[in-house]
Amino acid sequence: MRYLAILILAVAVIASAFHFAKPLPGTNFDESFLPKPSSVRYVAAGHDAAVAGLFWIKGLTELGESYLTGKEYGYLSHIANLCTELDSLFYTPYYFVGSVTPSGAKDTSDFVVMRRAMRLFPEEWRLAVGFALRLGNGPYPDKKAAADVMRRYFDSPDTTIPPHIRMMYRSFELDGEQTEIAVEMILNDVMQPRFKTFRESFYNKTLRALGYKGLAKEPEVEETLNKIKTIIDDVAESKIHPAVAYRTLLSMKKVEEPKTEKTEEPVAEKL
Repeated sequence: MRYLAILILAVAVIASAFHFAKPLPGTNFDESFLPKPSSVRYVAAGHDAAVAGLFWIKGLTELGESYLTGKEYGYLSHIANLCTELDSLFYTPYYFVGSVTPSGAKDTSDFVVMRRAMRLFPEEWRLAVGFALRLGNGPYPDKKAAADVMRRYFDSPDTTIPPHIRMMYRSFELDGEQTEIAVEMILNDVMQPRFKTFRESFYNKTLRALGYKGLAKEPEVEETLNKIKTIIDDVAESKIHPAVAYRTLLSMKKVEEPKTEKTEEPVAEKL
């Protein structure tokens, strides 16, 4: 009964704090309204997991209200950090933050949450995918760090991992290289037995390396992709020398159209 009374008191204190707290600050990503984990642990009296759940429910409620009102809510990752500091095995905040955070979001407070997730749930490739996309495509792109996150899943015995996820680390590595180096790396991979079952993934990787973004249904892109498939298959089956394939692929590199700058007419001519 004593512990139950303490838990009820703790919940009451936290609920009161939320009720009488000042409105959320107007500046973006200010987490000053959140208590420190050490303070919450003291009040929780050993019921850290239960209190973490209460904070998480509060965070989801605020997120839902932001959807209804159309206002931005940038505090979920801060609440997730508090919840997972209280209960590091609380899986839901990791998964939720990794799933809903846009890859290009400028606020990187979710990074600390996802790094904790990688330490505690290294086998959860779905968490890793979200974090890798944030690292590779975020406000400060780090392709190497993204590749390091995903590399462990290439040889994983987990049968639920799709082939393109297994090869995701290689995509980040290639995206971080110049065209010539990326093409050479792809051809070297094509000839390695360990990548034999992933041949199709090299088609799109080569297309991106040559400067074609995405797989738009344009005649030029489709024609280029078909040529790439033929070259990759010929290299894999030793029908063409890799050096010839290398030169041929580089000749297919997309040439960016020069940007035309609008120049103003001299003042004298205007007059």
